[in-house]
Amino acid sequence: MIKIGKTELGKIPRIAIAINDREDSKLIKSAFVDILEIRVDEFKKTDPLYVGNIVKTSRKIGAPLILTVRSKEEGGQKDISNELKLNIFKECMPLVDAIDIELRSPILSKVIKIARKNKKVAIVSWHNFKMTPNDKMLKDILNKAKKSGANLVKIAVKANKAEDLHRLMRFTIENKSKNIITISLGEIGSISRLTFPGLGSLITYAYINRPSGLGQRALSELREHLRAYYPKYNEYYIIKSRTIEYA
Repeated sequence: MIKIGKTELGKIPRIAIAINDREDSKLIKSAFVDILEIRVDEFKKTDPLYVGNIVKTSRKIGAPLILTVRSKEEGGQKDISNELKLNIFKECMPLVDAIDIELRSPILSKVIKIARKNKKVAIVSWHNFKMTPNDKMLKDILNKAKKSGANLVKIAVKANKAEDLHRLMRFTIENKSKNIITISLGEIGSISRLTFPGLGSLITYAYINRPSGLGQRALSELREHLRAYYPKYNEYYIIKSRTIEYA
């Protein structure tokens, strides 16, 4: 079973939230999320030294860290040159537990190589905010990501009708042994945040302050639903909350 840091994926749903360089660390720590995704494209400054200092501060929260420098074409907040992105990954790779790099990124192979050298989990992602591709294209995306060296493959695509949600659901079930993260984006796909973890998607995403994805739910809301529908997750939550309370 794959792990990000010490957090094992697959046995129970795992929630990740995206953070930037303006978050309240005490608030995030008190929420005890499973995984933090550091979204460098949302930082006010993106020079590698500054990013590294923020990552070191985030490390103190205690949750495993995913380093993401999202491209604007796939939902990023600003244009960052490939050269700068690569320097950020080089500077911060030793400080995190995993990285997220787009399948279509020109620096994909270089980032994967750095991740391998540092023994970090490599998430290769593919986003489409307009539609859900057909079954053949979904399989092609998964296969290409795996061939690139991905430990985890993340596919997040927009659902415009119920059939889009259903197809991605079937795809998740059929490929659950391949270490995947699947998200059906938008209002129609929002239920995937709750149901897909039970079908084989290894991470679901939520937010504390504001959503970072279409159809994303608030952490408190998603967590209560997970507790209601996943007994093992509820047991984990109770034990975890007691640990935090008496720490």
